[in-house]
Amino acid sequence: MDTSRMKIIDSDVHPWISGDIEGLKPYMSKSWQIRFEGKRSVLPDHPLRPPLAGATSIRRDAKTPDGGVGGSDPHFLREAHLDKLNIEYAILSSIQAGKLVSLPNAGEATVLARAFNDYFIDKWLSVDDRFRLAMCVAVHDPVEAAREIRRIGGQENIVAVYMPLMNILMGNVHYYPIYEAAEELGLPIFLHPTGTEGAFQTSVSFAGGVPSTYIERHSCFPQIAMGNITSLLFEGVFVRFPGLKVLAAEFGFGWVPHMLWRFDQNWRQFRNEVPWLEKEPSSYVLDRVRFTSQPLEEPEKDEYLTQILEMVHADRTILFSTDYPHWDTDYPQTTFQRLPENLKQRIFHDNAAELFGLKPSHHTGASHAA
Repeated sequence: MDTSRMKIIDSDVHPWISGDIEGLKPYMSKSWQIRFEGKRSVLPDHPLRPPLAGATSIRRDAKTPDGGVGGSDPHFLREAHLDKLNIEYAILSSIQAGKLVSLPNAGEATVLARAFNDYFIDKWLSVDDRFRLAMCVAVHDPVEAAREIRRIGGQENIVAVYMPLMNILMGNVHYYPIYEAAEELGLPIFLHPTGTEGAFQTSVSFAGGVPSTYIERHSCFPQIAMGNITSLLFEGVFVRFPGLKVLAAEFGFGWVPHMLWRFDQNWRQFRNEVPWLEKEPSSYVLDRVRFTSQPLEEPEKDEYLTQILEMVHADRTILFSTDYPHWDTDYPQTTFQRLPENLKQRIFHDNAAELFGLKPSHHTGASHAA
């Protein structure tokens, strides 16, 4: 299959707001604008992480024509990414917004989440109807998060709920109001690293301790997805919320077979501890959890990757993503080159269309507004 002609859905694209919180102030009340003055106008980041807007993190060719940060101009991103790669839809997930989880103040986090959402609706979704938003919520206050989901989640161009995770596993009842609202509106939960893991009290911790280098931290990201999927499964969230689905973006997927095997083995031995699971745990995960392709693991032999994809039932569970505009962007013409065409069709397009409820686009290649 020629990816230059194939319709593609990019399930993980990162927009950027110049000025950080300062750029969000028009979407806040006057009192909250005052609250975020001075040092509070920038969201904190992990000290080991390269700056999100820095040269070590963003592709050079993603810089905007006026010299702006890659991902900060929806018009340029449309031309340089969507048009160039024949992308039918791009799912916008703001890592910048995800950093709000580092704030201990629930009120601040809630106001920021709403401002981020309103900014992207105003400045991005109005530019091109191929943009779709994974709206952000502040999980600090799940009742307010559910209210935010119901406020805008019914819009056609809102297709997921991005949950920047606190140091509370996802199976905890704390998150139930969010799941209820997301299920009600048919929106999958979108998980993604935030850049704050292991650095703040409210942020997710790494197993075993605190990494001391960026490469160590980056290599351990799958821990976060493993721990939370395990929690969702065995705490019975998939049983309590039968319509809920989850996308784990940018956590990899090479570890998934081992996790599924371990789930099923332990369930056979300890199933009395989780009587609500009426079938093998792996079946719940394969039915309800999805994974993005980027960063694509690259084994030493092509057949190893093929075997992993078969083990994870990639025709159902893997969604193509680029991670644009970051340094490690995966492009469609160099990704999954040797797969059968029917499997490529599922990964590059159909799995995402089904998860996000996306209808065929009539876009012809010319730039157009929604």
